[in-house]
Amino acid sequence: MLPGEYKYLSIIARTWNEVYLAENVISNQKYCIKQVLIDSQLKERFSQEIQILQKIKANPHPNIIAFEDSFYYEKVTTQDKSITFGCIVMELGITNLSQYIKSKKQSDPDFRFKEQDVANFYISMIKAHKHLQEMKIAHRDIKPENIILVNDENLIFKVCDVGFGTEIIDEESRSRTIGGTIGYQSPEIYAAFKRRKPQAKYNPYKSDVFSLGLVFLLFATTQVINKQQREELFDDEKKLFNYLKELRRNIKETYPRIKGISKILKLMLEISPDERYDFIQLNEIIHERSYLEVKLPAKINHQHLQSITQFEDFQLDIKNKEDVQLDLNGMQNKSPDELLKVLETITQQVKNFQMVTLQIKLEMSHLNVRTVAPLEKLLSRAQNLKELSLQLWNNRLGNLGLLMLSKAIMKMVGLKRLNLEISNNMLSDEGINNSLPLLENLSQMEELRLDFGLNHLPMECCEAFFTVICAMPKLKKLDLNLESNYMNQVLSKMVNQSLKKLPNLSHLIINFSNNPMHNEGLYELGESISELEYCELILWSCQIKDMGMEEFAKGLQKCQKLKQLNLVLWNNSITKKGCEALGQALLKLPKLCILVIDLSKNKIDDDGVRFLAKAIHEMQQQLRELKLWIENVNCTSYGLRYVNRFMTTQRKLRIINMNFRSNQIGLNGMELLYNCFGEAVQLEEVKLILDHNPLGDEGVDTLFKGLQKLRELKKLILGLESVQGTGGSVSVMLQSIKLWSELKEMHVNFLKNQTDQGDELNLNNRLLELQTAAKINIELKFINKQ
Repeated sequence: MLPGEYKYLSIIARTWNEVYLAENVISNQKYCIKQVLIDSQLKERFSQEIQILQKIKANPHPNIIAFEDSFYYEKVTTQDKSITFGCIVMELGITNLSQYIKSKKQSDPDFRFKEQDVANFYISMIKAHKHLQEMKIAHRDIKPENIILVNDENLIFKVCDVGFGTEIIDEESRSRTIGGTIGYQSPEIYAAFKRRKPQAKYNPYKSDVFSLGLVFLLFATTQVINKQQREELFDDEKKLFNYLKELRRNIKETYPRIKGISKILKLMLEISPDERYDFIQLNEIIHERSYLEVKLPAKINHQHLQSITQFEDFQLDIKNKEDVQLDLNGMQNKSPDELLKVLETITQQVKNFQMVTLQIKLEMSHLNVRTVAPLEKLLSRAQNLKELSLQLWNNRLGNLGLLMLSKAIMKMVGLKRLNLEISNNMLSDEGINNSLPLLENLSQMEELRLDFGLNHLPMECCEAFFTVICAMPKLKKLDLNLESNYMNQVLSKMVNQSLKKLPNLSHLIINFSNNPMHNEGLYELGESISELEYCELILWSCQIKDMGMEEFAKGLQKCQKLKQLNLVLWNNSITKKGCEALGQALLKLPKLCILVIDLSKNKIDDDGVRFLAKAIHEMQQQLRELKLWIENVNCTSYGLRYVNRFMTTQRKLRIINMNFRSNQIGLNGMELLYNCFGEAVQLEEVKLILDHNPLGDEGVDTLFKGLQKLRELKKLILGLESVQGTGGSVSVMLQSIKLWSELKEMHVNFLKNQTDQGDELNLNNRLLELQTAAKINIELKFINKQ
């Protein structure tokens, strides 16, 4: 049996051996224990593994999983025979790299790591394996499953499974057993594997370098090579060379700020081992040439400019910078003449452009036709841009100002990402029809955001938006905001026609709020998203009734590829009938894993809530994340009955966000939620808004006693403002914190309840006594009764 100081809590993985979550009963520290069945053949191999781990323990590295202990234990089988297991006690991680990327891609199909995260990962992994090489140790099974995330806030990864397949090297190039996982083998190992040779002559360090290079490609692209594609590439060196070259080029374009990223990948992924670097050589060239440093953008903000008195003496460090951010927000107090002087000063000094990205923020200022001239001149010098963001909302550009900007942007033929925020800028259909067609030659565009809300635009200019969108066949992401104009249901038909011409589009955000959409055209809107994986439709205050909801639901049923759906429909005229139609459509979406529905300020009543919750309960697909907002919909405790049911069936839910503000939910509703949380014990993040409901102390206490069952809880946000509570509930809140060992953040709004100054003093004193690293914020301002 296990030694007395350890006990198994649960199983983490089961492959050729078993991996358990375990706890040291003396220190209460959690560990990972790998358990290996020991027979006569494996006993010596297991001893060698322990020898390697002891060597690493004596020379630790911050990016290699720490070895804690090892032991043998015997287990008696049902046949009264004794079998022996060898156990290795190691540092516990959160998840492995493969699972982490997979979970991120489920919630966001276009997920990618940030530049700094990529650079940190590359450097840390190279240094970890360089450390092993200096100890004459080669891993020989580098793959995403053997790289463990130990800190999800700072994205710290560590190498694991150093030991079993690992070798202590006495000679680098000699005949040795081939190994490793097929998907991440080097070309020389793959060739021996294909010829069915159990041994081959190769350098294990350089072979590991290639395997890590393939992991680096995954980290930068989040794309996995399938088995058939891999065989085609590795069976033809020329194809493999061209494929790797193309990937390096794409990664360099995706992460232009990371110095030398393409060069490092080239050195790691050389097909010939003779030309490939080992880990020590990689580490040397990184230091010698400052490779993998992230070049910070040149940042100028209004604070730099506020103190300027003599513009003639002002110097900007922008020349030859690849990335420039001009955050000029805060210039609202400047007169038009002062603003013009500032912009002219910046433009005069920016002459020799090497820019790849440019971001200009100048919101709520005096930007007009006269003051936009320097910006036009600045943009005219940035013809090699790949990414441009102009955040200019709430100014006075007018039609001529928009035309000037469009003429400068149209020359950036290599532009891939454009964010143009021109909402509330005194535009008309004439300005749109004259300016937007100039952007039709931007055929390389992959991500486009057009924000033209609050301009009182008529339907006559709508065609110009969709004509320019259709001229960009490489679009992957589209974000179109036409909120608060004078457009109608024809918008839906244009969306449907346009999206059929964009074969690569996977990510769509549309905001048509506060336009008189009524009920017509909503079928086309639902059908238009049938080929997408991510869709967000923002349609608040569009005068949509049940008939429109039913038409939309018919189109939505065809969306078989949808993984994430966000529907914002508050303040329309939808009732329980519309909710029933929407619920039936949700049952037809087989890949949906993230669902957001906001039906606040519709008269859906208890039955409407019940229809939606019943549909979620009956879904065959398992959701990871759910946001359900039904604020001010005349819901009582009765409406939560099916909420209780779907929480018992959606067992993969990790994040839930529910807003029941300003309804008539009382103690009975909290008892239903109490039962919910008893079933959904896997929840990690909970946001629950119950403001302005008659809960009373008993209801609040019942809610917290239910939440206490969530032992995996990491983040909790509660809205309990004006729920007829008293300071007595504070004790239950504080008792709960002690039970959540994984808690990292908690915020409770308990304002406008019957608390007094003594309750607040008691709270502050007891918060000081809590032994927790979590960020705790409980708002408890007492009511002044005088």
